[in-house]
Amino acid sequence: MRGLSVVRAVVVAAAAGGVVFGSAEVDVDADWSRASDTRAAQNASAALNTTLVCPGPDRPGTPGYEDAKQTVDLATGGAPASVLKPHGEGAVRAARLPSGAGAAPPTRTAPVQVARDRVSGAGGIHLDGSGSAATGLAALQSWDDEEQSVGGFAMAPCGVLTKDTWFPLGGNQSGRVGRVVISNPSSAPVTVDAEVLGRGGVDAGQGAKGLVVAPGDRAVVGVGDFGDELSNAFVHVVARGGAVAVSGVDAWMTGETRSGQAGSAPAAAGTDLVLPQVPVVAGTPTVRVAVPGALGTSVRVRAIDSAGLVVADEVTDVDAKSTVAVPLTDVPKGSYAVRVTSEQPVAAAVLAMANTSGTSDIGWATPVRSSGALIGSPLPKLPEGAGATLGLFSADRPATVDVVTDDGAPRRVHLEKDRPLRLDVSERDSVWVRVLAGSVRGSVVVSGQIEDRPVLEVSPLEPVAVEATVRESTAERD
Repeated sequence: MRGLSVVRAVVVAAAAGGVVFGSAEVDVDADWSRASDTRAAQNASAALNTTLVCPGPDRPGTPGYEDAKQTVDLATGGAPASVLKPHGEGAVRAARLPSGAGAAPPTRTAPVQVARDRVSGAGGIHLDGSGSAATGLAALQSWDDEEQSVGGFAMAPCGVLTKDTWFPLGGNQSGRVGRVVISNPSSAPVTVDAEVLGRGGVDAGQGAKGLVVAPGDRAVVGVGDFGDELSNAFVHVVARGGAVAVSGVDAWMTGETRSGQAGSAPAAAGTDLVLPQVPVVAGTPTVRVAVPGALGTSVRVRAIDSAGLVVADEVTDVDAKSTVAVPLTDVPKGSYAVRVTSEQPVAAAVLAMANTSGTSDIGWATPVRSSGALIGSPLPKLPEGAGATLGLFSADRPATVDVVTDDGAPRRVHLEKDRPLRLDVSERDSVWVRVLAGSVRGSVVVSGQIEDRPVLEVSPLEPVAVEATVRESTAERD
């Protein structure tokens, strides 16, 4: 059997540190003595898939909201040819999680322009990109509510699967509730723990332990009615027996006044976290920090303005398995990058507020992964009065990128190290950032005034799969 080996083809997503996001793998027997098998192996990745999962409407079917009517907007698109060369046929297929949740968006063939769908029903959306649509695929869910029990504009990136992630959720204010949306697109059940960590450790009365999410299904865990111990809570989701897609929703009512709602994007804990765009609109910005491990740590929090100046620099000690709030006092209104460094891994986030009283909206800024290749996403359709900005940040060294909105010509941008950059992307259907040198992090902020109410939301720009490669996984080839 000389000349035989097993080929593992992988769709590789762009990310720093050699981590593969949004990948799929398959083993193929190949005889390297045959030129046809060599060519087939080189093209094997074209048959692979990239999986993204959108949370879908979070309220319908959940306890207390069984009959809730909620519709979300889903924008799906592929990177344009100016940043990612097209290569053959492909398609994006959608399915609901669970299948009986309602209608799914139709199949789209590559090249996938930005497509918009309205989705309702108690279920998520599983997007499967195959062939050439397995690279460059991104999707974003958004929703804007003015209901009696909830109000505000929110976004949630349709994400890849994870086994361990963190995100902020809720607070100790009356009328504030959170929902953890867990989706399992795989063919096997997955067991999930969703723990809520506060100042005194894990609260056994919140979250879920040993929750089994059936194949092709979704579960929503409600959390809230927090006391002071959970005023700066983080949710930690760990999956066993497989990976899941996770998203958080934070909804806040002050009596009958809508204080806002926000999506909360999951992120890994780390020792050097960057939030590339944090809007300071009202009140004192506060950085929520969690230490998940068995050792306490010293945490440094810096806010950096558009000139690269550090306008706030706070250091605090945080106990193991606890959370704290670090206020950034005397920071004027504006937009900042926030960098959180520590000796031990931490989770961190900043809650942005449109108003401190009356009708308001909120947005969670969470850490964003660095990419040395491509980040991007479709953008939501915004009503008159609201706009969107792209925020970019390159830590420790300069970077050069091409920014493309929709399918237009690339705009060459040079980023100075440790100096945030903002670009207006209002009235655009999508934004893509191709990294030519260095590495960058990015996010999108939506803000403004829609009639008599403010809107405010923050969403990360995640690394996007850029190429398919073939790896030989045995040494039997001559």
